[in-house]
Amino acid sequence: MQILRDRNGRQQGVIREIAGKRERLYTPEGKAVADYDPVTRTTYDPYRHRIGTGNRLAGMVEDDE
Repeated sequence: MQILRDRNGRQQGVIREIAGKRERLYTPEGKAVADYDPVTRTTYDPYRHRIGTGNRLAGMVEDDE
């Protein structure tokens, strides 16, 4: 598990490993935002639409500032 924080230390998201070594980004409230599949090296939205190649999860967190 990796906790993503803004520059003020507030939690902005959490990345957790799920089945098949995939990673999933969640909001602090627990809503799934996106998945990264290391086998295909692709990031997907919750509906399995391709967002892009590579792990883009950390760049997808919302910054309130």
